[in-house]
Amino acid sequence: MKKTVRAFSALALLATAPMQAQTFDLSQVEFWVGTGSDSSVLVVDFHDGSFNTSYAWGYLYDGAATGEDMLNAIVAADANFTINIGSGFLSDITYNDHAGIGGSPDWWSTWSGTGLDDMAMNMGLGEELSNGSWFGCSYEPYIPGGEPTGPTEPIATFEPFRFMAADVTFWTGSGANEAVLIVDFQDGSGTSSYAWGYRFDGTTTGEDMLNAVADADPNFAITVGSGLLGDITYNSHAGIGSNPNWWGTWSGTNLGNWYMNMGIGTSVADGDLFGCSYTDFAPALRPYYPVPASGSTSIAEQTAASLLVYPQPASDVISIRSEAANNVPVRIMDLTGKLVHTGRTNGLLTTLDVSNFASGMYVLQVGEVKRTIAVQ
Repeated sequence: MKKTVRAFSALALLATAPMQAQTFDLSQVEFWVGTGSDSSVLVVDFHDGSFNTSYAWGYLYDGAATGEDMLNAIVAADANFTINIGSGFLSDITYNDHAGIGGSPDWWSTWSGTGLDDMAMNMGLGEELSNGSWFGCSYEPYIPGGEPTGPTEPIATFEPFRFMAADVTFWTGSGANEAVLIVDFQDGSGTSSYAWGYRFDGTTTGEDMLNAVADADPNFAITVGSGLLGDITYNSHAGIGSNPNWWGTWSGTNLGNWYMNMGIGTSVADGDLFGCSYTDFAPALRPYYPVPASGSTSIAEQTAASLLVYPQPASDVISIRSEAANNVPVRIMDLTGKLVHTGRTNGLLTTLDVSNFASGMYVLQVGEVKRTIAVQ
């Protein structure tokens, strides 16, 4: 169902919203890589003047590990993150549209501490980690006699392929191309983020997607005025423009590379995500990991059985520990959706040989539960 109402520009709200002080800690890390009983946090700050410049990942390991080990593990697990290391020195880092290229114009310094407040420059990538430690990378000018300021308050990175088009259960539209609409009410209800699929030919827009879903799903309603998004309701969730927050709109190709776009008129191509997030813009919140919208009269819930995969990244064998019943289907797909392995679980612990897999990212599915895995 669609109604019309006057609304305000989300980007205008972002420009005028007061920024609230944030305190990032271990509990806010969303994207963990590796396995083990010890944990450390990586913070990478590009200092490039963009809206978000600093990002955090978590790293799990046992015993001895270094900053270089952590960076390499994150590169293997995050398709949006790259590094260039030469002779043990950190030269370049890229993450989504951020790029810190050594000497062009600035340089990377490395930092250690137990949190942001006590970080100090260290001796480089060979710095040893300890349980609870933080490792930072900061891209700043080299000033003779001066000292870089170090990483600033980060935001959590998201696991890129935690949810994909293959996970959508409610599709509307027709055509050869597919895109996913994600709507997050950010209302603290436990499950507040939902996903629908939209099929089309050529290109489409966020507004086309919203209208198509509103027409197809009787539990979903929107209000739009002058091309601006006012309200969205879905089952018991309601995000009403200015009462108290506003809808921001986002674009991406995976959950790890969201960026705020120009509104619901933004073009959407095959394979894209279009997101709507109800936020006070202090700061603006990206859509969180969704569950598939069901189209039923009840709120869609997805209770996933516990699924642990180790080691990560893997080179020979992976172990899968699952609470799912015995003899559950196991599938592994590459990121194009090509099926590369099928099998079934063998009790609570199943081992798979991945030594013949090409290095890269894969999607492991055990029953209805999916996880991204890395093979190197």
